[in-house]
Amino acid sequence: MASLQTLERRIAALEARLAEIEGGDNDTLDKLHRSSVKANLRIARILDHLQLEDVSDEAVDAAMDNE
Repeated sequence: MASLQTLERRIAALEARLAEIEGGDNDTLDKLHRSSVKANLRIARILDHLQLEDVSDEAVDAAMDNE
Protein backbone atom coordinates (compact mmCIF):
# COMPACT_ATOMS: atom_id res chain seq x y z
CA MET A 1 0.00 0.00 0.00
CA ALA A 2 1.27 3.50 -0.86
CA SER A 3 2.33 5.72 1.99
CA LEU A 4 0.52 8.94 2.79
CA GLN A 5 3.57 10.92 1.63
CA THR A 6 3.56 9.12 -1.73
CA LEU A 7 -0.15 9.81 -2.19
CA GLU A 8 0.37 13.49 -1.34
CA ARG A 9 3.13 13.73 -3.97
CA ARG A 10 0.92 12.06 -6.54
CA ILE A 11 -1.96 14.44 -5.78
CA ALA A 12 0.36 17.45 -6.06
CA ALA A 13 1.67 16.18 -9.41
CA LEU A 14 -1.87 15.62 -10.71
CA GLU A 15 -2.96 19.09 -9.59
CA ALA A 16 0.02 20.64 -11.38
CA ARG A 17 -0.79 18.68 -14.53
CA LEU A 18 -4.44 19.70 -14.30
CA ALA A 19 -3.42 23.37 -14.23
CA GLU A 20 -1.36 22.81 -17.41
CA ILE A 21 -4.28 21.11 -19.13
CA GLU A 22 -6.79 23.78 -18.12
CA GLY A 23 -4.41 26.50 -19.26
CA GLY A 24 -4.09 24.78 -22.62
CA ASP A 25 -7.85 24.77 -23.06
CA ASN A 26 -8.02 28.52 -22.53
CA ASP A 27 -5.25 29.05 -25.06
CA THR A 28 -7.09 26.87 -27.56
CA LEU A 29 -10.36 28.74 -27.02
CA ASP A 30 -8.59 32.08 -27.43
CA LYS A 31 -6.98 30.91 -30.67
CA LEU A 32 -10.32 29.63 -32.00
CA HIS A 33 -12.07 32.90 -31.12
CA ARG A 34 -9.28 34.92 -32.74
CA SER A 35 -9.51 32.80 -35.89
CA SER A 36 -13.27 33.24 -35.98
CA VAL A 37 -13.02 37.03 -35.65
CA LYS A 38 -10.31 37.12 -38.33
CA ALA A 39 -12.45 35.07 -40.71
CA ASN A 40 -15.45 37.31 -40.09
CA LEU A 41 -13.41 40.42 -40.81
CA ARG A 42 -12.05 38.90 -44.02
CA ILE A 43 -15.52 37.92 -45.20
CA ALA A 44 -16.83 41.39 -44.38
CA ARG A 45 -14.06 42.94 -46.51
CA ILE A 46 -14.82 40.60 -49.41
CA LEU A 47 -18.54 41.32 -49.24
CA ASP A 48 -17.86 45.05 -49.09
CA HIS A 49 -15.43 44.88 -52.02
CA LEU A 50 -17.93 42.94 -54.13
CA GLN A 51 -20.74 45.19 -52.92
CA LEU A 52 -22.72 42.18 -51.70
CA GLU A 53 -25.19 42.24 -48.85
CA ASP A 54 -24.40 40.06 -45.82
CA VAL A 55 -26.85 37.40 -44.69
CA SER A 56 -29.48 38.49 -42.20
CA ASP A 57 -29.83 37.27 -38.63
CA GLU A 58 -33.14 35.75 -39.65
CA ALA A 59 -31.42 33.67 -42.34
CA VAL A 60 -28.84 32.50 -39.80
CA ASP A 61 -31.60 31.60 -37.31
CA ALA A 62 -33.49 29.65 -39.97
CA ALA A 63 -30.35 27.75 -40.99
CA MET A 64 -29.59 26.87 -37.37
CA ASP A 65 -33.17 25.72 -36.82
CA ASN A 66 -32.81 23.36 -39.78
CA GLU A 67 -29.69 21.69 -38.38
